[in-house]
Amino acid sequence: KMDYEGQKLSENLFYYIIILFGSVGWIYGYFLQDFTYVFYSWSVGVGISIVLCVPDWPIFNRHPIKWLDCIPVRDGGEVVESKKTK
Repeated sequence: KMDYEGQKLSENLFYYIIILFGSVGWIYGYFLQDFTYVFYSWSVGVGISIVLCVPDWPIFNRHPIKWLDCIPVRDGGEVVESKKTK
């Protein structure tokens, strides 16, 4: 699963790709005086960012979270193992 650092990396990667493709498309569309190039460039950026950022790639799990062990539940004086429910 994706860790917190991986989520941050994925979000930043998404923003940078969108901004890069949108900016290049805006400049190209400005010189050609056609807004459709801006939309096409932005759409390609969205497609690339979805492919790179949505799946749980191994690069997004380089800092796994170490969770604490489960604390047993005490019932009276006896220690009873807690049951994990999902």
